Amino acid sequence: MTEEIRRVCVADMLRARDERAARQREYLQRYHAPLISFTMNIAGDVKCNANIRRAFEEGKARIERALERKSWQVLDFAQVIAFTGCEALWAIQADAQQIKRQMCLIEEEDALGRLFDMDVIDGDGGHLSRETERTCLVCGGPVRACARSRAHDAQTLFARANQIIQAHFENAYAVRIGETAQRALLYEALTTPKPGLVDCENSGAHSDMDVFNFADSACVLRSYFEDCVRLGQQGASYAQLQHAGQLAEEKMLSAAHANTHKGAVFSLGILCYAAGQSGETASLAEILCKAKAAGAYFLAEMQKSNRQHTGGERQYALYGLTGARGEAANGFATAVDVALPVLQNGKTLPQAGREALLHLIAHVQDSNIIRRAGLEGLIWAQEQARNALQNGCTEENLRAMNERFVQKNISPGGSADLLAVAYFLHFLKGETHG
Repeated sequence: MTEEIRRVCVADMLRARDERAARQREYLQRYHAPLISFTMNIAGDVKCNANIRRAFEEGKARIERALERKSWQVLDFAQVIAFTGCEALWAIQADAQQIKRQMCLIEEEDALGRLFDMDVIDGDGGHLSRETERTCLVCGGPVRACARSRAHDAQTLFARANQIIQAHFENAYAVRIGETAQRALLYEALTTPKPGLVDCENSGAHSDMDVFNFADSACVLRSYFEDCVRLGQQGASYAQLQHAGQLAEEKMLSAAHANTHKGAVFSLGILCYAAGQSGETASLAEILCKAKAAGAYFLAEMQKSNRQHTGGERQYALYGLTGARGEAANGFATAVDVALPVLQNGKTLPQAGREALLHLIAHVQDSNIIRRAGLEGLIWAQEQARNALQNGCTEENLRAMNERFVQKNISPGGSADLLAVAYFLHFLKGETHG
């Protein structure tokens, strides 16, 4: 549905200004207290659209958080959303100078704050001035000089305002998805006990890493996940995504001094890229569809290549196993169909995470198990997981299972990577539209 945009004329803006001044006088007469009058700095004849309203809501939320932080009493509040612009008015029981300083901090918080006009009016009706002049949206110079000389036309200023709004929310989305991926890695590491894997109790079948290596790795990979979202937003190529993943692996090895998250770099990197491609209003199904396309590309690249540089490439050459590439090319169906329902079954997440891991070990052709113990070791590990599910997924049973895995030097790292994927999808599902 196309949004109807109504343009303003000079008479519209004069009328809106008069109505705003009347509301301010009414509040001053009623409360004899300072006011915050919040409007948007938008040039041109379009003062209200979906983009502008979203920025206005963000500014309003920042004001409300500041009022709550300062414990300033709100005596009254009014809001107007009209084609002439978005307006909000608060009557506050607090010192006007302190309020003004707080509003200036919000206006100077980031680029989006430059679009906020947060006037503070004292109880006598006087408008408090800023200590420093604001800068121009376009050139960064003194705003009054640009306005007097008409250095930039309204169309240029309007385009710049919308660019700032779009960039702000795209960046916020990338940060949020990056945080979600990092959270998934940390939840996987903290899931305890896990057979053959690093957890909070021991290092499983690994002598070169512990839970702190995993924490170091998860922290250093956060920026990579954000970058993957941005690559998706920019429509970057799969080759660029692959290059970003290679750089991330180098950072991981430098920070953790071990191969803690190579599989997750691939899988979660693709999912973050797909989230960026899809946009923040997309459903989980739409994100998985984009991820499937990326996975199919990387699988096809391996299938037409004779390289055997990585463990996945060697196992494909030896056994025809597609590993992490195959999981991605299948839209992470194993994580979606096997692990995700377990995480969403109403149990506590630590308990559900342990059970989801067992389901994954029982189903996945785990490349890490095959590398360490061959196909026979994979069959044995799958049987162990099925038996544990039948006998009860208790911590005691998992600790005993861990001892058996350690004795055979078996680590189900591929299943652990898919558990991180399932955690990521579980967290994402709570934010997406279906």
